[in-house]
Amino acid sequence: MYLKKMTLILIIGIICSFSVRAFGTVFPQIFKNVYMVKITILVHFFFIMSHLLFWVFFYKEYASTKTAVLKKACVLVIIGSVAVAVLYIRNIPFVFDMRVFPPLFLMSPYVDAFVPFVSTIFQLIFFIAFRNAAESKEREVLHKPIVAIIAGISFFLCFHLIVILNFLSANQFERFEHIPRIVVAGTVPFLIAAVFLILYFYFRFYCFLDSRYENEA
Repeated sequence: MYLKKMTLILIIGIICSFSVRAFGTVFPQIFKNVYMVKITILVHFFFIMSHLLFWVFFYKEYASTKTAVLKKACVLVIIGSVAVAVLYIRNIPFVFDMRVFPPLFLMSPYVDAFVPFVSTIFQLIFFIAFRNAAESKEREVLHKPIVAIIAGISFFLCFHLIVILNFLSANQFERFEHIPRIVVAGTVPFLIAAVFLILYFYFRFYCFLDSRYENEA
């Protein structure tokens, strides 16, 4: 039952996080206000933590009864999600005006550039394994949503690759929304498509869990 609730919370988190990123990309001047920066950090942190908890409950309530390959792939996603969460936890002391200094290795631009990229690869591996391991009932309902999220994650993998290439060429880490605006503007349609493809999977998965729990009851 917790998985169903976390799926809904994750959907809300994705919508909130994407809305803030999209608004900030179009109107970057809002981040001159320190309170807007703090609100943005908290919104993204809510999304990242809901994403992590979703995978924890997914493993506990769903993947644990599946094939060994799927369980291992799910563990990889959890590891990647924990690593990304650590990156965002670094910013929480700033929100509450606390002077806390994380370990130096966590401040490396290589960590910022490569951890999200590797985490996204882990997600892609999982959903490919999920598609291959899906049972007949799952395949009937979730085949198209799984293909959709594989496409959406592939788009995000390309965005992370752009960030890495920009980092390696400029020797300075910049988040996707902060790299040259001509590059960002050209990828906006793909970014929107990626988010909707990912949301489509989680919405269909939520409906699938809803009908599954009703049948069990």
